[in-house]
Amino acid sequence: MHMKRLAAAACALALCVLVGLGTTGCKSEKDKVVDLVTRTMESYSVAAEDRADAKRDKDAVEPIYGDDATMTQLTAYGVRDYEYHGHCFKNYSFEVGDATVDGNSASVSVTVTNQSLSAAADAAASDYATWAETEESQQAYAESGRQALVDKLVELLYARLDANESPVTTTVAVSLSKDGDGNWSVNGTPDFFSALYGGSDVINGLAPQAE
Repeated sequence: MHMKRLAAAACALALCVLVGLGTTGCKSEKDKVVDLVTRTMESYSVAAEDRADAKRDKDAVEPIYGDDATMTQLTAYGVRDYEYHGHCFKNYSFEVGDATVDGNSASVSVTVTNQSLSAAADAAASDYATWAETEESQQAYAESGRQALVDKLVELLYARLDANESPVTTTVAVSLSKDGDGNWSVNGTPDFFSALYGGSDVINGLAPQAE
């Protein structure tokens, strides 16, 4: 009788474990959006040299930077996007908070800390103005033309970004939408991209617009 009771208890325990596994295997909609936002935010932390590995990961999220206007200008002068973004997010960190789900819409609170891109750009412009008065700048222009000046400005910008002298912390509500197949996607809003770059307006472009 004692052995039968032990066997029954063991079966009950095994059943509880199986039920528990089945329950945890099915994510709630809230869990899904938190997981997607977490992986999205992590995608900006991936170093340039690890980008190829990230692309091979089926669960990896391809980052959307929202700075097409800026990159159009920079790539025209040979600036590599992965290198530029590597400096932009060198000091980036984030913390995912609460989520709310309402039908096919959702929102997740995320606190982002990063060096202000606009502040770094302003500081680099000041550094460049000082350098432009030197003999070194005149020689660089004589040897390589305008490209040398652009290279120097980019170098100064990277230095300011890496120095992390003006970090900004922003809490933003990341919005998501669910399609007809039940798949969630992050909506890249102006507030979202501004938070990523330390409160900077990257959608309208930090680089001069083409005339």
